[in-house]
Amino acid sequence: MKKSFFIFLSILSLFLILNTIDAVEFTSIDYKNQYLEPSKTYDLWVVITPEKEINNTVIGIYPYGESKNYIQIIKGKDYEGQLFPSEKGVGHFIIKIKDNTPSKDYKIVAYCNYTEDNKQHSENRIFTIPIRGKPILTIENPPTIKEGENTIYLKITNEGTGVAKNIKMQFNNDNSNIFSLSEGYIDGLKPHQTKLMEIKIYASGDGILKLPYELTYNNPYDNLQLMDKTETEQGHSNTITYNYKNQKIVEEKGNLVFKVIPDNAVDLNVINYTYPVGEVNNFTLSLKNNYKDANFIISIEKYYLGNNQKTIFIPYGKTKNVSFKIKVNEIGVKEIPIKIIFDGNEVDKNISVNVIGRADLVLTGINIEGITEKTITGDLSNIGTTKAKSVLVSIKRTKNIIPKRPYENYFVGTLNADDYGSFELHCVINGNVSEIPIVITYRDENNNLITINKEIKIDNGQVVSYNDYNGKKEGINYAVIGIGLLFCIGVIYLIYRGFIRKKE
Repeated sequence: MKKSFFIFLSILSLFLILNTIDAVEFTSIDYKNQYLEPSKTYDLWVVITPEKEINNTVIGIYPYGESKNYIQIIKGKDYEGQLFPSEKGVGHFIIKIKDNTPSKDYKIVAYCNYTEDNKQHSENRIFTIPIRGKPILTIENPPTIKEGENTIYLKITNEGTGVAKNIKMQFNNDNSNIFSLSEGYIDGLKPHQTKLMEIKIYASGDGILKLPYELTYNNPYDNLQLMDKTETEQGHSNTITYNYKNQKIVEEKGNLVFKVIPDNAVDLNVINYTYPVGEVNNFTLSLKNNYKDANFIISIEKYYLGNNQKTIFIPYGKTKNVSFKIKVNEIGVKEIPIKIIFDGNEVDKNISVNVIGRADLVLTGINIEGITEKTITGDLSNIGTTKAKSVLVSIKRTKNIIPKRPYENYFVGTLNADDYGSFELHCVINGNVSEIPIVITYRDENNNLITINKEIKIDNGQVVSYNDYNGKKEGINYAVIGIGLLFCIGVIYLIYRGFIRKKE
């Protein structure tokens, strides 16, 4: 009994297996490309091979899953009729990849409907189709160049969804007014990536000039384009031949358009080259217009205080000055970027200025001895940021003050920042004198001679005050002394009153 049941199960299983074997094999799908691109239409072929004789054969395709959003079926069915065992059936279809389709692998279903032994059957298979976005290159070139040789940088952007490699730009140099001195090259651009392409251009004259170019780049995949197809009859059958061209290398032509301005359209000079560190200064520029009557917008991009942009009208051939407030807190040669805009043109220049330290000399520790013949001693301190060279201290001769040798002048020498030097001066005073004028001379970092006048105020031969470089006064402050004496008297009086009350 058990043996008979086992034989029955074996026969049933074999019967089920034989009935589940596919009668049609989907041999291949072909689209004559390594990948498909958005915005393009493609021919697609599905090949089937029947295991048995089948009739009323229809082969078709339809997108599967998210492919429905990106693959449009233009021709999705092909009637093959009767097919014998091992006879290949080919279904020809037309599809279009929609614009801006993201790069990825998409799925498409191929199906086959047929009759076998007067029964309807349907079989299918899912195929994968790689879609890769195509590169779309845009060029942004500087709108303005000057006469003569220019080094410019073209901004190349890939706004597509595919990769572009070996990007080259070559130029047509037939125009004698503008021609290239080099070719441009970029190794590659990924989607939404931007790079700069350096080229050298020579231009002469002024006005609008066009420079024709040819841009070539490679697709990383084969990209076969259907050029034409031919159909020939052989007996009772037709043979169709498709001709393709590999568009792996893409060629694009266009023109770079430039506005050429004279090389010396604007002569720009700085009135003062040297500025003290840490001070607010007038930065004055001189502009000469060699172009034509125009409004000029001048702006400085660094070290400015307040308004950094000004507009002035300059007639052709004329020169005008424009000033800005600047403050530089570092010593040395500094570059100040200048931008000039006129008549739609833009000129960028750098102006170099020399920022120097400043010596700041003050009198300290002044002492005067003598009645008629005075001996003045003290120190000269440099509280500035740079050294003072060849420092000389002198008494200024007046009607009642006669400098006396050998100390009518005193050579201090070089005073570095945070340094001081002592001096001694002699003079004879005739009559009533309330101040003794002192003259200090030195040379700055640029060897300019600087002169400083100071006064030492005296009363009965004693120093009352003396002026330093900043106009501050030092010396005896009798008001403060008076207040101090009154305070002491008040304290003594309070102590005395307390003592009397204690005795009582």
